[in-house]
Amino acid sequence: MVTKRKKSKKLKKLEVAHQYLDRKVAQLTKDRLKDRSTESKDILSRLKRTKLMVKDAIAKAKATLTN
Repeated sequence: MVTKRKKSKKLKKLEVAHQYLDRKVAQLTKDRLKDRSTESKDILSRLKRTKLMVKDAIAKAKATLTN
């Protein structure tokens, strides 16, 4: 029972992180309309990669919970 609780807390933490990254990516995408520098592009692509890694971790955590 304790294991499930820890996993669900981990899942909730990952989901919150994913929501945060989603908001940041949307904001930076909107800012990219004005700022076309390579620095802003690098930051945006790094955030997108991090968001994808968090999404994969969420899927993995959900799969572990169902098993």
